[in-house]
Amino acid sequence: MDKILLTGERDENTSNINGYLSGIYSVQLCSKHPEDIKAIIQIAKPGLVIICNARGNDNEIIGWIKENYPELPVLAITTTDGWNECMDYLQGEQYDKLFLPASKDDFLGKCRQMLKKDVIKDTDVIKNTADDSSSNGNKKILIVDDSPLILRNIKNLLENEYDVITATSGQQALDIIVEEKPGLVLLDYEMPKMSGKTVFETIKKNKDIKDTPVIFLTGVSNKKIIYSILQLNPADYILKPPDTQKLLNTIKKILKG
Repeated sequence: MDKILLTGERDENTSNINGYLSGIYSVQLCSKHPEDIKAIIQIAKPGLVIICNARGNDNEIIGWIKENYPELPVLAITTTDGWNECMDYLQGEQYDKLFLPASKDDFLGKCRQMLKKDVIKDTDVIKNTADDSSSNGNKKILIVDDSPLILRNIKNLLENEYDVITATSGQQALDIIVEEKPGLVLLDYEMPKMSGKTVFETIKKNKDIKDTPVIFLTGVSNKKIIYSILQLNPADYILKPPDTQKLLNTIKKILKG
């Protein structure tokens, strides 16, 4: 399944595009913060980047992609005003644009074109979606850590068996959990800005996602930290760097439970 990185704020346009593409493509949601986008591109290695509501303030990340990933196609979803602000940066075969409002067929057709795929019949889409569901079921795992190295290592370990999504910050993780409803979250306990504890408590306060199982990841093994984690009553906790077999066994136990 082709990977698409969808960047944008949580609004109707981004939500609609995610709905159009999910099931047909593996969609990774990401904020418009340049550092988040850079980290996800380096870790997830998407086949296409979609910038929703593209405007002049996206020129920094557009330029960075062009310099560092010249073969990575970028689709700008924009308006006439937005296009006027960023058109100078979106020149060349690497880039394309789609003006709002646009239909589901418009989005799917453009994605297929940029991913260099043949047109997919509706019956094929249904079959592919069903096949993906039967192979992975609800085994979608979100890994949350501010360390690209940790994210990359755990993702490489799990991606052959699970549908893996990554997040580099607490707020990004919450956005993804609400949109994607993962079956399990691997959550770094010590993160800047929004700690794993705060993310966990926010999850538990939201009735739509409060039952999402969470495994805390922590690089600190002192008794005080471990006691603080256990007081929150997560599904489990694992020390970083994680023992491979213990991590795999713990994940399988929780997802089967």
